[in-house]
Amino acid sequence: DVFMFLSGQKVLITEDLEDVTVLEGESAMFKCRISPVDYSRVQWFLDKTPLHTNELNEIQSQPGGYHLLTLKKLSLKDSGVITFEAGDKKTTASLVVKGKSIIT
Repeated sequence: DVFMFLSGQKVLITEDLEDVTVLEGESAMFKCRISPVDYSRVQWFLDKTPLHTNELNEIQSQPGGYHLLTLKKLSLKDSGVITFEAGDKKTTASLVVKGKSIIT
């Protein structure tokens, strides 16, 4: 049964996401790596919201098992937890968007 074989495939996250802090209006990029490299049942989330490619979000798969998420033109309300799920495995990182008016 092909479906059983696919769903029973063991997937590993070999490189975890890292936290990103950006200024309002900037872009943030998250990258992780999975094995096997051709595993395709993956999903990105911001907090609990599934992310899909649109004019503000770019989701890419790259050779070697890398998965990239680029979030563009971020606003303060976009701060949250980014989650990447591959099968039953997941990795999370914080997205912190800071206001430009803050003088440090």
